[in-house]
Amino acid sequence: MQRCDHCDMPISGAEDAVSGVADRAHYCCYGCRMRAETLGDDGGDARSDEQQTLLVRLFAGVLMAGFVMVFSLAISSGYGFGALRRLEHEVGTAHWVLLLAAVPALLLLGPPLLRSAWNDLKGGGLTLNVLFTLGTTSAVVVSGISYVRGTGPIYLETAVMLLALYTLGRYLTARAKDTTTRVLRRLMQVPDTTYRRLDPDPGEVAPDALRVGDRVRVPAGDVIPVDGTVAEGRSYVDESSLTGEAQPAVKEVGDPVYAGTTAQDGALTIDATAVAEDRRLARVAQMMHRALERPPRIARLTDRILRWLIPGVVALALGTFGVWWAVAGFSKALYVALSVVLITCPCALGIAIPLSLTVALEQAGRKGLLVRSGRTLLDLARAEVVAFDKTGTLSTLTAPSVRVVRPEPVPAGSISAPTDDTVLRRAAAVEQGTNHALAAAVVEAAEARGLSLPRVADVSTHAGAGVVGRIQADGQMRRLGVGNERLLEGLGVPRPPHLHERFVDEAESGRTPLYVVDEAVVVGLLSIEERVAPHAEAVVGAVQERSEAVSVLTGDRPAAARRLEDRLGVSAEAGLAPDEKVDRVAALREEHGPVVMVGDGINDAAALAEADVGIALSSGASVSMEAADVTLYNPDLRLVPWLQRLGRRTHRVIRQNLWWTFGYNIIGLGLAVAGLLHPIAAVVVMTGSSLLVTGNAFRLKRTESPEACGGR
Repeated sequence: MQRCDHCDMPISGAEDAVSGVADRAHYCCYGCRMRAETLGDDGGDARSDEQQTLLVRLFAGVLMAGFVMVFSLAISSGYGFGALRRLEHEVGTAHWVLLLAAVPALLLLGPPLLRSAWNDLKGGGLTLNVLFTLGTTSAVVVSGISYVRGTGPIYLETAVMLLALYTLGRYLTARAKDTTTRVLRRLMQVPDTTYRRLDPDPGEVAPDALRVGDRVRVPAGDVIPVDGTVAEGRSYVDESSLTGEAQPAVKEVGDPVYAGTTAQDGALTIDATAVAEDRRLARVAQMMHRALERPPRIARLTDRILRWLIPGVVALALGTFGVWWAVAGFSKALYVALSVVLITCPCALGIAIPLSLTVALEQAGRKGLLVRSGRTLLDLARAEVVAFDKTGTLSTLTAPSVRVVRPEPVPAGSISAPTDDTVLRRAAAVEQGTNHALAAAVVEAAEARGLSLPRVADVSTHAGAGVVGRIQADGQMRRLGVGNERLLEGLGVPRPPHLHERFVDEAESGRTPLYVVDEAVVVGLLSIEERVAPHAEAVVGAVQERSEAVSVLTGDRPAAARRLEDRLGVSAEAGLAPDEKVDRVAALREEHGPVVMVGDGINDAAALAEADVGIALSSGASVSMEAADVTLYNPDLRLVPWLQRLGRRTHRVIRQNLWWTFGYNIIGLGLAVAGLLHPIAAVVVMTGSSLLVTGNAFRLKRTESPEACGGR
């Protein structure tokens, strides 16, 4: 889909594009073209002579239009203000002076609109530009005929004010869109500067020249240009552009860092792991663009209405003109037709939905939320049931909580009795290949003990069961698996009675036990303690206030689920395989309506894809983020109820905008067809409506903080 070259908002169709100079650029509206050509796309660059001239033309034209309107009112006051309603009067000296004032304003403001309308007509489309040009030229032509005849209606002030208000209204609306999308661009920006590459080819290089494997030095205060791992140094890093987290995070050797974040108080040496389009920053930008390009169903409906409305307005104006000409003569017919064209201009309808969604997506981006489409926000507004994953979402696992239990006696087939550290380091070696929270806990436990991990190969994940790989041990490659009883069944490995009893005891106490399998023998048991995630209680409570039902879907044991139920006061279903989670999401939808699913693991991916809105934590598996509609780059769970509220507020604002737009059009159209609406009043109401819709959309910027949403 084509995007506006100024504000970057999507252009819904080729017929909606406004061409720039020599057709080198395309804009979503006349206002964006005007801002781009008068102010330039880069506010930091000096304006060219041409841009200065266009800027002078804009403000001089609006100033002249104001003078014409005041002078016209002065003439009318001489005849009595009822002259505004008179359609026939003699053209006197004052009207010739009015013409001298109106011509410069028309020449200043008219040509850009005429060019745009002509381009649209050549493209075979009836657009807003054509509609406004029709109204303006009709008023000017009729006024010219009256000057030639020496009597008749004068609509110069209507034509000039139409151009001035349309131009000013489009300018202000484009400025509002520009403000929002520039914030989005700033969030995704890496400065165009050079960085010192230390290896493999030392020297100063631009960010685009960096490659995976390069070692780059980032001084304190600079923006990090690549995704990578800290090789040397320690610094506070501002990650607010990606996560929305206001407090900087401490980054030291071994920690991941991301492009677009800022090293605040210390220099860092970084080994690049992702550059260019593979950086998280670039993926966020791409997904944000896709979000703007995928309009929700209500927006597509509005596009279809606009496609038929403009030709309908032209047909209605011509029909009204014909009827009034037959009833009251040419002058009255023209007066009424002009009012019909102007009052039914669908400017407000054209911006009611995209501007609201753009503002809402920008607010979400500021908080560290990546929303794939505007449709997702509106689906959130309809959802009445929320399902959470447990491990890694509502509960977390810490390294000190991992205990090792070994069988007695030593299992047959073992070369030697494995120590606790041996069991743990081998398990951590295969677990480091997955992002599941249980795997992270095992790896962190091994790191906390200072254990070196053996070489690993051929790692595969068994969703809902565990992970299997080949590790180098005792001079040979051995198959090692870590998982639950489903993994033992899949591998055909028997359960040692002693360890099975401990497995059951640990599970009944609410801990998470995992078997460690070396070749075909169970050599140990890892017992992992969970704790409730920060803010989980407040978040579940806030979601329960806003939803018809809240449920926890977990593959963990019933004892762990009951422990969570007691702590959070929410129903939990335990022992669910990935396909069973999908079935439960479908059942919840059947019972309550649209479903929101929040999760982080590989075993949640199918359920996230099945849900009407899937929300994934960025700390989880990449496949879950691919399957989800929303990614939380900020790990704060309070963003879930905050996003619910944002979705409902966005839906409410869009409905308000649409009701207002259709309402004023219907009432105004009735007055115009009845001959009770002056063309100038129609212009003022039309412009005011666009500004009202814009202001209402920007109320979404005043959404309460996540702390407030998750703290009740």
